[in-house]
Amino acid sequence: MLRDNELTMQTPAAPGSALVKKQSQFPEPESERRMKATRSLKKLTSSRLSVRLATAGLLTALLLSVLVTGVQLTLEIQQHKDTVALDLERMITSTRLPAANAVFTYDYGLADQLVESLLLNSYVQQVQLLDEHGTVIANGQRSQMTERGHTYLQPLLGDPIRTINIPLPLSDKTPDLTGQLAIRYNYHLPFEDLMQSTWMRLILNVIEVSLLTSVLVYLFNRVVTQPVANLTQQLEAIETSPTEGQRLQLIYAHRDDEIGSLTDTINHQLQQLDTLIKENELALEEAEQSYQNLNTLVESLPHLINVKTLDGVPLLANQAFLKSYRLSPDDYLKPEHYNVIFDSLSPATRQLLEEADQEAVESNQAVLLPEISWRLPDGHHLSLEMRKLSIQYKGQPAILSVGVDITERKLHQEHIQHLAYHDALTDLPNRHLFLDRLDQALLRTQRSKQYGALIFVDLDNFKTINDTKGHLAGDAVLADVAERLKHAFREVDTVARLGGDEFVICMTDLGRTEQEAYDIAHDRSVKLMDAMKRPFQTQGDQLIVSASLGLAFFHDHSLTASELLSHADMAMYRAKETGKNRIILFQEEMAEASERLLELKEDSRNALRRDEFHLVFQPQVDARDRKILGAEALLRWTHPSRGMVSPGEFIPLLEDGEMMPLVGQKVIELAAAQLADWRKEGLIREDFRLSLNVSPQQFRQADFVSTVRTVLDEHDLPAYLIDLEITEGMIIDNIDHTVAAMKELREMGIHFSIDDFGTGYSNLNYLKRLPLDVLKVDQSFVRDIEHDANDTAIVRTIIAMADQLKLNTVAEGVETEDQLTLLRELGCQVFQGYLYSPPLKNVEFASLLKTQISEPE
Repeated sequence: MLRDNELTMQTPAAPGSALVKKQSQFPEPESERRMKATRSLKKLTSSRLSVRLATAGLLTALLLSVLVTGVQLTLEIQQHKDTVALDLERMITSTRLPAANAVFTYDYGLADQLVESLLLNSYVQQVQLLDEHGTVIANGQRSQMTERGHTYLQPLLGDPIRTINIPLPLSDKTPDLTGQLAIRYNYHLPFEDLMQSTWMRLILNVIEVSLLTSVLVYLFNRVVTQPVANLTQQLEAIETSPTEGQRLQLIYAHRDDEIGSLTDTINHQLQQLDTLIKENELALEEAEQSYQNLNTLVESLPHLINVKTLDGVPLLANQAFLKSYRLSPDDYLKPEHYNVIFDSLSPATRQLLEEADQEAVESNQAVLLPEISWRLPDGHHLSLEMRKLSIQYKGQPAILSVGVDITERKLHQEHIQHLAYHDALTDLPNRHLFLDRLDQALLRTQRSKQYGALIFVDLDNFKTINDTKGHLAGDAVLADVAERLKHAFREVDTVARLGGDEFVICMTDLGRTEQEAYDIAHDRSVKLMDAMKRPFQTQGDQLIVSASLGLAFFHDHSLTASELLSHADMAMYRAKETGKNRIILFQEEMAEASERLLELKEDSRNALRRDEFHLVFQPQVDARDRKILGAEALLRWTHPSRGMVSPGEFIPLLEDGEMMPLVGQKVIELAAAQLADWRKEGLIREDFRLSLNVSPQQFRQADFVSTVRTVLDEHDLPAYLIDLEITEGMIIDNIDHTVAAMKELREMGIHFSIDDFGTGYSNLNYLKRLPLDVLKVDQSFVRDIEHDANDTAIVRTIIAMADQLKLNTVAEGVETEDQLTLLRELGCQVFQGYLYSPPLKNVEFASLLKTQISEPE
């Protein structure tokens, strides 16, 4: 159980969840509510629109009043300056001549009158009338002279006290002066009334603007601020309580203005908020349910799951992990237990896990460790497929590890792999693995410059044991021979069973000279011959079995594996020809067969171009009424000088020379053309099937499917008339490609058969994956079916398995009526073989079809 250290899910918040506030579980104290109310009031007072508007309006009004008054004052001062200047000029003009006469005549009375008249001007402070010698004729001044001006007028008018000296000419026609008139005046005095009126006007303007602003602020407060404040109070009330069902009250007077629009908008948003809150609550419930489901899933998984911090501190483990270490959740969280877990791992495994942790954190991607060795406290080792992922666990970064136990899968795969490359009876490498080992040995000798040897072993008269003692005795002998072979040769040598009673041994690093190699290989071969002299114990009997050995050496890569195997095979047959139970070394006089093989290989390359290949057809017959149901097309080669070449000779040559794809395409073209002719002549029915053998090289071609489709289209031939025969080896070599290609061909209508079923890997697993129609019973089982109980059991098993899989069976190589009768009893209803007909040329097969058509039903 996860208990309190459960895995937390990083669930994304539902839309609008950020607006949902968690309510307190306890009521607020009264003092705290008051403090909040006070703060809210201060905030409201300092930030109300009416206050801000009043302040701004008043400041603006004052600024405008001052600005307007200043402009007006400037204009009026300028106008007043002009008036004062004009007044002074008139005064001077009107008094200049009378003053000149008074000075000239020394009329003191007139002079005093002029002085007094000038002092009548309020800003004139003092007047003096002087003669030409500077003698004062008349002098007058105010009793209270104002010698100082106003400071605030100083910048505008300059110095207040000014003096004008007016020269007094004798007449307008003469420049001679009789004296001068000096007038001292205060320039600021004429502006005092103006300034007083300006100040009064400024004060009145400020009062008027302030009153107007107050009225506007009052109206704004009533029309805007108070409704907004009302909305704010309503919103504050909604904010501290559930929003469901709560809406702002619309002020009727504002139903058609912006306040009303704002109210409607807020109410709409509240409605959306209600929806979002509900969706968020639903999402939280679903997330909780998902978490519970995930928790249950994690606990029920058999995988080893644990979570730790980036520093390696344990956080969580599921039941499978805890059970494997016999820990409780609390014990697991103790650092000493966690250290014991990982200290039990090898240094290489710990380093691999640490590197995977670092990569998962840095890349933020899942890191896969395909296989690691995991040691449990009881010493048992598991093979785990480990995945590392960086996650968030309860708000902190962590590393999730998921280990899948692949121990059984690995053992199963290893077992399957072993079966695919080893003989089931002797557990020796089979042909497939041996040829690979032989290729590697050829490459090794090329690098090391040392000799290697290939020894071909064939038991003498082994068929007699099978015929007289049965296959169980034969199998026991073969198993014993395999053990004696392994003891006779070195551990580094490859001992394999090719099939039947044929064994091969590949030896490498035998020396740098052929004599050294011969000494070692011959010594081991003699050791085997001596071991074979010991009687074989089987079913209470003692059997003496000898063997013929063919020996061939290799030193470079001039020979292929098939050619080298052929050399050893030739030497072995020479041993049998010369009396058996002996060792024969491949000699140059045996090279004629090899040369013939090379010539055939070269000729096979030209045979396709020269149209030397042709097809023959062996009927496939219904065992009940002997009616032809189909045929197998078999490739034949007519050599211009050698005549008919056995398929057993040229087929391997075509495969070694990688000619099979081209020849295979030719077979399909010839077969399609022949089928089209027979169909046009009405010789075959729609349920007729023509079987074509497909080589692995041909089937692996990327364009194989398109080639078949093109050929069928060219001859306007239905695909269901074609049955492609594939081998077990072709399937197991690349089952994924084989399945994909077969399914594509099946969609076209092509049928499929497994050729020689039971002689190879006989892997039943792939049969369920393949779109098969027919299992063909190999002729090696049919040949001795009358006398060999093992062959009978094998055929019975194949037919029963085909029935379970809803597949048909075709028996090959049927030559006697007894064989056919037994096959029919076992449930096989279709056969081919010399009992009915050998392979026929197209004309002969057509005649056979015509004969069948002419026969009455």
